[in-house]
Amino acid sequence: AEEQHHHGYVKTLENFIFATEKAGIDGLAKQYRKLDAQLDSSLTFDAFKQNMHKNRYSDVVCRDSTRVKLTIDASNQGDYIHANYVKTNYLHSSFICTQGPLQYTIGDFWRMVYQERTQNILMLCKVIEEGRPKCVCYWPSSGEEETHGCIKIKNLGEVNDEFECVTLEVTFIPDNVPVNEQPSDKSPLTVKLIKWPNWPDRGVPDEKCHTVPQRLLAQVRQGPCVVHCSAGIGRTGCVVALEFAYTRLNKEMKVDFEEIAMELRKQRAQCIQTEIQYLYIHRVMMAFARGENGISEKACTAADSFLKSYDDHLKRV
Repeated sequence: AEEQHHHGYVKTLENFIFATEKAGIDGLAKQYRKLDAQLDSSLTFDAFKQNMHKNRYSDVVCRDSTRVKLTIDASNQGDYIHANYVKTNYLHSSFICTQGPLQYTIGDFWRMVYQERTQNILMLCKVIEEGRPKCVCYWPSSGEEETHGCIKIKNLGEVNDEFECVTLEVTFIPDNVPVNEQPSDKSPLTVKLIKWPNWPDRGVPDEKCHTVPQRLLAQVRQGPCVVHCSAGIGRTGCVVALEFAYTRLNKEMKVDFEEIAMELRKQRAQCIQTEIQYLYIHRVMMAFARGENGISEKACTAADSFLKSYDDHLKRV
């Protein structure tokens, strides 16, 4: 059975390689423009409009149908955060995609993390990039603790190897919170904050970074995961799209980023922000496919040809 699965897996990878190479950079760019032109009639964002002061960007909306409603201390602090649940049938774990916290939404962010019993947070931006604020520093320094509303966060230590990884202990403080708005599970929560800050905002990480999403995702599959960049749609959308793709691959289902992007956008509006990002996820998947065992020579040649045209294209952009 294992051998059969490997055969199906290789076939799925090769199909992806050939289809992507055939589409080429221009074909993928065309796909992206078509995606972008689609109007979504089911999209409403009333909560977003009622909470403009809690939104980082006025033109990045938060879909009502999948938004995370905060229940802890909601009558005092409100139930809104710019965040959406993102799921697919084959994912082991669920994702929440959100914007980088603002100074006065830090409390909301931690209420969400605690309510959802989040195990991992993926931070895909720096606090400041090219002189512009992208996200506030919403966690305490090593050994310190901070309280935001009814949530206390303690930094248990930081490790810097491939990623910067901070271990945090998150505790609920019941004082002043109405009983019916307290979480049913009040036990302390340990959360890992994993930072991959080297994603230049122009849209595409450098050459070495094509294997990073794979390793990053491997660390967060175990449980509920919150992913954010600055707006929570560009880099965030790319990483979640790649997880959708890896999951489909393991089920030997066709990997088609046009479909994946549509599925994603039905849950987190505007996901995958630029054509360059759309090309990038194909580049990552291509490099991954190229490196797997059992790929035919013909498929390797097709992959190399696409990778070369991708690199040439980026030099021109």
